[in-house]
This record gives sequence, C-alpha cells and structure tokens, in this order.
Amino acid sequence: MFRLLKYLVVLLLFLTVLVVGIFLFALESQPLVDTSSATQVDQAESVKVLMGQLQDTVKHRTSKQDITISEEQLNSLVGFAQRAHKPFQGKAIITAQSSQIMVSYELPHNPVGRYINIEASLLPSTGVAVEYVNIGPISISGDFALGSLEMLANWYTRSDIATQFIQRIDHIAMSDKSMVLTVLPLQTFLKNLSALKQGVGGAKDEELRVATAYYLKEISELSIAKRYTPQSLAKYIGPVFSLAKERSSSDESAALENKAVIMALAIYVGHHRFANLVGDVQPNSPQIVSPNSRTVLKSRVDLNQHFIFSATIKIFSEQGISVAIGEFKELMDRSDDGSGYSFIDLAADFSGIKFAESATNPDSALYVQDILAGNLDEKAFFPNITGLPEGLKKAEFERRFIRVDSQKYKQMIAKINARIDALQIHNQPI
Repeated sequence: MFRLLKYLVVLLLFLTVLVVGIFLFALESQPLVDTSSATQVDQAESVKVLMGQLQDTVKHRTSKQDITISEEQLNSLVGFAQRAHKPFQGKAIITAQSSQIMVSYELPHNPVGRYINIEASLLPSTGVAVEYVNIGPISISGDFALGSLEMLANWYTRSDIATQFIQRIDHIAMSDKSMVLTVLPLQTFLKNLSALKQGVGGAKDEELRVATAYYLKEISELSIAKRYTPQSLAKYIGPVFSLAKERSSSDESAALENKAVIMALAIYVGHHRFANLVGDVQPNSPQIVSPNSRTVLKSRVDLNQHFIFSATIKIFSEQGISVAIGEFKELMDRSDDGSGYSFIDLAADFSGIKFAESATNPDSALYVQDILAGNLDEKAFFPNITGLPEGLKKAEFERRFIRVDSQKYKQMIAKINARIDALQIHNQPI
C-alpha cells in the first residue's frame, strides 16, 4: 500500500513538472496580436444584426437555421473582450479557405516570457473541423484540441453539454470576410442548458439563495409594489436595506445580506430571469412576483434597468466586464435604428457597478446599510446626470468624441466617475 502511494506521488509530481514545463516553453517575449480595442469596437453596431439572428435562433428553436457571422462582428466582439480584460488582445480573419482566431495574453513581468500566444484555424466543413491550434511554438492537431476542450467543458459542467453543442452544428461555410453556421434544432440543447445549475455552488450559494428568497418575498409585500403609478427604486431600497441592517451581525454577514438584497431587487424590479443565477427564490413558485407598475430612476424606466442590471452583473463578474458590457451596448445603439449613444445610460451602468461594489465589500457593507436604511432619496446612491449627452448617432458621436479612448471621451468618463465617487455611500469616514 505504501509503495503504491509512493508511485502515485511520484507520478503526480512528474505530471505537474511536465505541465509546468510545457507552459513555460509556450511563453514568448512578443505578442502575436497588437490591436486597438477602440478601433475594433468602432463597428459595434454591426453586432446588433448578429444579436437579432441569435434571438431568432432561440425563438425558432425547433427549426434548422443559418447564422451569418462577419469578420467585422467577430472583431467587434473581440474588442469588447479586450476592453473587459486589458491583458487580452485578439483578432479574427475570415477567408473562403479558413478562419483564424489569434489571441495574445499578457502576463505580469517575469524572467521567462511575457505573452501566451494562441492561434487557431477553423475550416469550412460538415460539423466542426479545427485545422490546428498553436500555443506559442507548440502545434496541436485540431481534433485533439477540440476533443480536449469538449472533455474539459463537460467535466467542468458535470454534463455532456459541450458535446451536445458541437453536435448541433451541422455545417460551416465560409467566404471572404464572413461565415455561415448552419445549426440543427436547438430545443433539446437549450432545455438541457437551462437545467444546468448556475453559480459557484456549495453552502455559500445556498445561503445566498435563501436570503434572496427572503428579501424577494418582503419586497413583493411592500405597499409601493401594489401601486399602479411608476415608483422610484429608492422607495424599494430604503425599506429593504433596513431589513438587511437588522439581519447583519458582522462585516461578512452584511456583505452577504446586501448581495441578496441586490439580487432580490434585480429579480423583482429588473427581470425575473435573474433568479436563474441563484436558484428557486419565488415565494409562490412557479408563480412570478412583480410590481404593479414600472420602477424608475430620475423618472426613467431605462435608467432603473441600467442601474440594477449592472449592479447584478458586477456581483457575478469582474468590474471590467460590467463596464465593457454597458459601453458596448451604447456603441451598438449608435446605429440609425438605435436610441443613440447615451452617457446618461453609461452613468447609470457605472453607478450600479459602484453601488454593488461598495454594498458587497465587507469593509463598507455596514456603512452602506447605515446610509440607505430607510432612505427614500435617489441622491443617496444615484448621481446627478445634468448635462450628460445622449441620443448620439454614430456620425455625431464621432464628430464630438472621435472614438472611445479619445481624450474628450476619457474626460467625459472621468466626469461621470467623479460624480459617482462623490456620493455619500462611497465616502466612508476613515
């Protein structure tokens, strides 16, 4: 028995050294890709067409369908990813013969190598055909790379969802600058995907679910929820944070209670599907509770949605991802059929992110409760939006701000952040 254990330890050490050695060998001193995310997302409005196709695919899930993806759309999405996570850079190239995705990831300073460079080639084919995957100087066959990713995704989700997804792709055709994915009916796949448990799992996850269910029930029983005229989000936040304050006994418990409050608010005054992130929380499931009237901020329904959606996304993601989502949405809205780029919407996004950050940080959670408990004033958590431009179509946006990351654009973003930073809930006394 001791000898077997000894061999297993030696084998584990060997595999660890092998994996580390391969990783270090793959590192390179120069990036494979050097792109500007500001330039890539400049065509973000093109992604609206792709989003429409994906919505149709879900809507007509019992039918075989074609999804057309352009090189411009792919690079816009890559630009979004780059803005969400700065060390990442990428580029897509589509031709009639193949499609290449190139990625560079910058590591912290080290003596071995600064970049992980990855290049993958996808071929036109029946089903999915990966020609090759290069990780630095290491070349891997496409079949092995695809099979490994499939196995890893299935293992991580403890399902065969990755296998199901690959099997749904019937055909991939390519031409210059675009590809067409023919997908088989998605009804069973989407049903199985929906059944997968969302979130991290474990005791903390269940604790959050129970607390969210409690606050959702309490919110649904507030008198303002029964009114038939639009109600400010502040009228929900004041009472529910009073409850959170009563239930909090420490910094850590306050952070959890505040997180549950935000989730309950998102489900009730945002969209009931946010419940998928925490589990079954409806008081009278499967019946869905909702207010009799729309919830607003600054008398606007859209600002409430931007605020509460961003706060919820922040809880389950990095801040960079939350910011990039809001910014990319505004860039898409610059199209002729969109509402135009709105720095007011962006202010609502940023303030929702900052709100969640302060409320769920153990160092400030109790302070936030002190400020918001019983407070029915929007000024406690939402900034002044006077003078912020909105409704900017692409030509007007480019005339005034050129593109994202220009000096004028950065000045406007700094102005918004300064207003948010000045709010009382973000200024805890030292």
